[in-house]
Amino acid sequence: MAKKSLSNVNWLQSTAVRVTRVHFLYIAAYMASIVIFDSWNLYTHPEIGNRWTAAAILLVVNTIIWYTARIRFNSDTVYILLVLALVVADIIFAGTNVFWERGIASKAVALFAIPIITAAALRSRSALLATTTLCAAAYSTAVIRYFNLHYGESFRVELYGYVFFYCAVFFVFSWLLLVIIRPGNDL
Repeated sequence: MAKKSLSNVNWLQSTAVRVTRVHFLYIAAYMASIVIFDSWNLYTHPEIGNRWTAAAILLVVNTIIWYTARIRFNSDTVYILLVLALVVADIIFAGTNVFWERGIASKAVALFAIPIITAAALRSRSALLATTTLCAAAYSTAVIRYFNLHYGESFRVELYGYVFFYCAVFFVFSWLLLVIIRPGNDL
């Protein structure tokens, strides 16, 4: 019995370390895009500073989680909590980017795929659906706050149409991931 538990801990530790390693690439790509956009003067200097700061904070959080995940703990709960902390950081990062990129006009909505896929790495239906719910809440909050702060940039029906559509896509995306990570025998 103890051997099975140790195996589960090893699997979760490996998953936590691998997920954080991939996040280093994600953050590097995001920072490279900031450099590219800045070289073409697509963002103002304060926007560049805000985005770079957000990326640096995510990098620090990811580095701390990566370093902690490399330590061998006897409990698998530690590794689950580390991955979930990274998921929360990803959701905050994605929501902030959607707000900064003009709400419903934002292309950063794609960043919400990162926390959903990261949660799927735990192979837990509850974690995946909770993450998807948090993504829907963060997206709708960012978009509706931007709309109300910059009233008149779009129509209200367009706002709620996009909120419904993208939140529905988040759930479809997570349900498709559930098919992959938890295959059923319902043939």
